[in-house]
Amino acid sequence: MKIKIAHLYYDLLNLYGEQGNIFALKKAFETQKVKVEVDLLSVNDKINFNKYDIFYMGMGSEENLLIVLEDIKKYIKELKEVIKKGKYFFATGNSHELFGKFIEMQGKKYKTLSIFSYYAKENPQRIVGDSLMELEGLSPIIGFQNRLSCLINEKKHLFKVIIGHADNSKSNFEGYHYKNFFGTYLLGPLFIRNPHFTDYLIQEIMKNKYIPVKPNYEHKAYQEYLKNFFNKGD
Repeated sequence: MKIKIAHLYYDLLNLYGEQGNIFALKKAFETQKVKVEVDLLSVNDKINFNKYDIFYMGMGSEENLLIVLEDIKKYIKELKEVIKKGKYFFATGNSHELFGKFIEMQGKKYKTLSIFSYYAKENPQRIVGDSLMELEGLSPIIGFQNRLSCLINEKKHLFKVIIGHADNSKSNFEGYHYKNFFGTYLLGPLFIRNPHFTDYLIQEIMKNKYIPVKPNYEHKAYQEYLKNFFNKGD
């Protein structure tokens, strides 16, 4: 078995070491005895979306996000098709804002891909801090947020907020989930800090070929973080 991953705009959307999510995915697949090929793709590259099983985009500065927006617009048809087909697409940080209707930034409105119905608006104050989330009965999902925008989204949420920041002040949810598209503001990198979440995704992708894994040092680091920062009152 072989998995091909497209790391989209790897150079422009890589704040806070978000390429670590690719390392985590690659390692998790290799533990399953799966060969992994990662292509690093950016502005002006010709992308054949049919070649790939998984797509990933990370966090970028506001300036870089707009550069990516101008380039990725030419792939709207292809993006809609792979998402509709159920190919796996992971967008962390502010990159998932690109898939909504528009982004309001510095007093301007930028039309985005309009694949989904949500949109992003500039928040009066930067949103920064740790978060603890819940997903389908999994152990808590931990992450960090550092963003200027809030997401206005009424449905298809990814996480329920336990502690920390929701999409916006009127919501108790964070992120977006449609078929196999996963969008979230959580940084960390997310897959490294949450090995149980990564295992869950690998199991979903591999179905009956998945080989159960034993907890390792990454799982221990996750448990230690919960104990030190979220379970002090227990």
